[in-house]
Amino acid sequence: MGLIKAAIGALGGTLGDTWKEAIHCESINNKTLLKVGTKMHDGSSRSSNTKGTENYISNGSAIMVETGTCMLTIDNGKITNIVTEPGRYILDNSSAPSIFAGNIKDSLKDLLSRFTYGGTPAAEQKVVYINLQEIPDLLFGTSEPMPYFDPYYNTSIELKCYGSFSIQIPDAEAAVRFYTEVCPKGVDAGDVMAQDIFGRDQYKGEFIQALLGGLSALSDQGVMYAKIQSHLPQLAQEASRNAVDWSERGFTIKRVAFRGPVTLSEESKKRLGARLEADTQLDQNVQRAMMNKSIANGIEAMGSNTGSGGGMMGVMGMGQMMNMGANLMGSYNTQQPAPSAPAAPAAPAADTWKCECGAVNTKNFCAECGKPKPAAPDSWKCPNCGAENTTNFCSECGTKKGESKPDVAPLTWKCECGAENTTKFCSECGKPKPSAPKKYKCDKCGWEPADPEKPPKFCPECGDIFDENDLV
Repeated sequence: MGLIKAAIGALGGTLGDTWKEAIHCESINNKTLLKVGTKMHDGSSRSSNTKGTENYISNGSAIMVETGTCMLTIDNGKITNIVTEPGRYILDNSSAPSIFAGNIKDSLKDLLSRFTYGGTPAAEQKVVYINLQEIPDLLFGTSEPMPYFDPYYNTSIELKCYGSFSIQIPDAEAAVRFYTEVCPKGVDAGDVMAQDIFGRDQYKGEFIQALLGGLSALSDQGVMYAKIQSHLPQLAQEASRNAVDWSERGFTIKRVAFRGPVTLSEESKKRLGARLEADTQLDQNVQRAMMNKSIANGIEAMGSNTGSGGGMMGVMGMGQMMNMGANLMGSYNTQQPAPSAPAAPAAPAADTWKCECGAVNTKNFCAECGKPKPAAPDSWKCPNCGAENTTNFCSECGTKKGESKPDVAPLTWKCECGAENTTKFCSECGKPKPSAPKKYKCDKCGWEPADPEKPPKFCPECGDIFDENDLV
């Protein structure tokens, strides 16, 4: 009888499993990392599939995939399907055939195999959905101050902070790593919440270690501690780069937010306070202001003296203090005289000449060797530009010495009244000489238009625009 009862149970189970299911992901929020897929209308009185085996997905069943999720099908502990594109998918699994798929023979084979397993399927299957959206508001805090080398003050300080960070499983490959390395396994394993993972001391410590690496990178880049909060995106990037183990587990750090100012430990406050005071006192303006205040306080105290001698002693004390203050202030105001510039060598007199022996003379003969003063070179005036020269060519226009100015006929122009003129104004009607027409030539390639006065907008040879630079 037992064998019969087992056969009946197996037969009933097989027929139940041939019903096609519709599996979907229930509401998944930004605090959930993994959600186990459930059957739609499971337990509803309108559902006809009431005999299907738990953890068994029939061939031909529909699986819904939502936007921002990665769907994995697990068969006997192995990942068999990976889907990230949203839509409706039909499962084609020969190890769990459906009678509605027409695989009657396979279904019968599965019926026979169930007797070996006591009337249950020879496979355990499940669908899981992994959240690919950003997971925010994961809290962190520094139970112990974090060291930070401040490049501005050139000293090591200790920082205290608290805040939150966000992580993300960015793609399908990361989702597989996350399921393989982090998630609990087994058909009875349920949903995985972000707090289940990042609430552990192990992950908290690893985040602080990654944050320290990010702070060290900011220190190397010269960021002083007071400006750390203005470099939060960069800090998150550096922290994610230092959290190497996290990328191997499938997730990365996206953002870091401090919930409050980055503060100093009490010891660091004293250290920086002393450093700031010392830096301030090095300023001469601050030194003078502090001395003025001290002198003013001393004078006020002496002036209010009510002891022996009364006001007279106060007046005398005020005089002494003012003299002392003046001496001290004089020492502060005393500035080192600027070094005087070396005197420029005296220019030689205009009528001096230097002999070949090196002696400078003012007479016609050298006072050292007796040589006569050399004759002055012949100078000549250029006939073209009027420059004085002593060489064979004019230093201004290049005209050769001895050449005469060429005879050039004056340029004439004809006025509107008909008069011929050589001056800038017409001698008959007084109208000014018309300006010469503008002519253009490409300054890039040398192309000349057919009408130099009316060039095109652009040079047809090189494409250069015609402007004032192309005037000839």
